[in-house]
Parts: sequence; structure tokens; C-alpha cells
Amino acid sequence: MKRSLYLFISLAILGLTSCSAVKEIQELIDPPPPPTPTASPVKKKVRKLFPIQQNGKYGFINKMGKIVIPPRFERVKNFSEGLAAVKIAERWGYINEQGEIAIKPEFDSVVRFSQSLAPVKKIGQRWGYINKSGEMVIKPQFEEAVYFSEGLARVTIDGKWGYIDPTGKIVIQPEYRGQTGRGFFVGGLAAVRIGSAYEYGYIDPTGKVIIEAKYDFAGDFIDGLARVKIGDRWGYIDQTGREFIRAQFVFNQEFSEGLAGVKIDEKYGYIDISGNRVIQPQYDFAGNFSEGLAEVRIDDKYGYINASNEMIIEPEFDNAFGFSNGIAEVWVDGKKGYIDKIGRFVWNLTK
Repeated sequence: MKRSLYLFISLAILGLTSCSAVKEIQELIDPPPPPTPTASPVKKKVRKLFPIQQNGKYGFINKMGKIVIPPRFERVKNFSEGLAAVKIAERWGYINEQGEIAIKPEFDSVVRFSQSLAPVKKIGQRWGYINKSGEMVIKPQFEEAVYFSEGLARVTIDGKWGYIDPTGKIVIQPEYRGQTGRGFFVGGLAAVRIGSAYEYGYIDPTGKVIIEAKYDFAGDFIDGLARVKIGDRWGYIDQTGREFIRAQFVFNQEFSEGLAGVKIDEKYGYIDISGNRVIQPQYDFAGNFSEGLAEVRIDDKYGYINASNEMIIEPEFDNAFGFSNGIAEVWVDGKKGYIDKIGRFVWNLTK
């Protein structure tokens, strides 16, 4: 997700045939013309503090494994814009990076801050938005609300999706639907279900349909490409809606650091943005590359490979996640820890 290599291709791609999956990959895409960037790279936010659990309470460590905020909370969420949601006495509030209470715990449900606003909900009320002082700046009125992205936030009114600006003004009328937890504007477009068929298409910030609704699923545009599902197969489109890599995979991931995990038959491998298979299908799961490494599963254990398919950290974890600021979260026997890029624990497994 860190390269803006994507382009508008002028070549029409043949539809999915009945050939074997291996042949389909070989015929993935004709060589495209030299790439022209279509979107600015999406930058991953580097985390400074990481949640831990110790003796049934939650706190935070830094990337060296040093406790920065001692475990004393019932639950915590990741930091965003300098604040993290924490649960105290069955209510959610927010702390700053020094562990001080910034917004008192009084909410039943909360979401992270984005663009200085956060969706919150009290018992018996609907969702509204607070600022970093804890003031309710957009009154509770929504059945569902998510964080702001590119200046707009998706809200649910009478069971349908619309979008508001940071003042609470409805700028796209509620007329769409979609999957819970999705519908964010990324790269200037948002994937929504349009019309009575409930197929996915893409709208721009004015609500204009830019890519017609014809997909069974549509992901976010990351550096100019989005993963889409047509029938029972997955592929990629560009921001004009043209097939960039035709739908032929059992499953696929977003592109990240120039590569994407794809499932072919029963195994996962990786392709580049030209559709070339660069790591042969051999894994039972393949995650996104992050800071040069990707988590992969062999049988029931996770390890980490580099882009050359070298196993850098041997598979020994029950679950594993991407690296951020040099460390990654891993799980073994229901316990969570953090490792560095050579597999050493910076925070030992705890529960």
C-alpha cells in the first residue's frame, strides 16, 4: 500500500473462463503500458504505544516493551490522534499518551478519534460525535456512526447510509446500504450498495455514482486499486472501474508494499500489481506486507516471510498480525505478546 504505481490501462481484459486456476493465473493480464500514478500512496500510521494485558487489566507499552501506561483499565483500544479509549467501571472514556484521563468515562460505546472527532453513544441514546474536549458537537441522532475519513463520516438514518461533514450537516442523503464497518471514503471514493439489487458500486464525495453497482463486494481503493468480488471470484479494478486484474481468485487481499496475497485453489501466494505471480501458492493464509514482512500460515501456525519468500520468523504462533514501528502482536495458547523483526519477544506472552 506504499506505492502509487497504479495506472489507467487501455487494454480490455478477457473474462473468466472455465480453465483451471493455474492456467487462469498464467493468463492473468497482458503486459500493461508504463504505469502512471493514479493516487497518492496511503500512509500507514506508525503506532507509538501498544495495548497489553496483565493480571486481568490493560495498559500500554512502547516498542521497546517498556510499560508506559500501567495496566489498570478493564479494556482499551488503540491510540488515535493522541487519545485512546479506555473502559473504567463499565463505561468508556479516553486517555492521553501519559495515561491521564482526557475525557471522563461516561459512554456505553465509543469509536476512535479521526479528524478531531469521535463517535460515541450513551445507554438509551443514539450515536453522536464529541471533540477532544469531550463536548458533544454533533448531537446524538444516528442509528450507527463511524469515524471521519477524507472529511466525511458515514451515518445510518432509518436503516440507510448517508454522509455528514464535521459540522453534522448531511452532505449525501441516506439512500445507501452496505456491510457494517465499511463505507469509508478512501482515495476519493466510497463503496456502497446501490439500488434494490444490493450490489456494490462507488460514489464520490458529492454522492455521484462513479462506478456502477455490479459487484458482490467492493473494497477500499488503496493506491488506486480496489479488490472486488464478482460471483465467487475476486479481482482488482482501477478508479475508473476498469478491470485491472480480472476476477479469478478464490480470495484476495489489498495490495501492500507492491504485493497482494491471493488464494488459488486451496493455497495462498502473492502477485505484483501487474498480476505476475511472484510467490507461488503454498500457504494456508497470507497476510499483508508491513515493514517488509508478511504473516503467513502453514497448517495451524503463523510465521513471517519477506518479499523474497524467505521465512524470517518460523511458524510458531497461533495467530499473528502485521508489524508497526518494528514490533508485531502474536498469540500462543490464548496469550498475547509482541515480537521484533527477528522473532524475539519484546513483551512476553501474557493473559
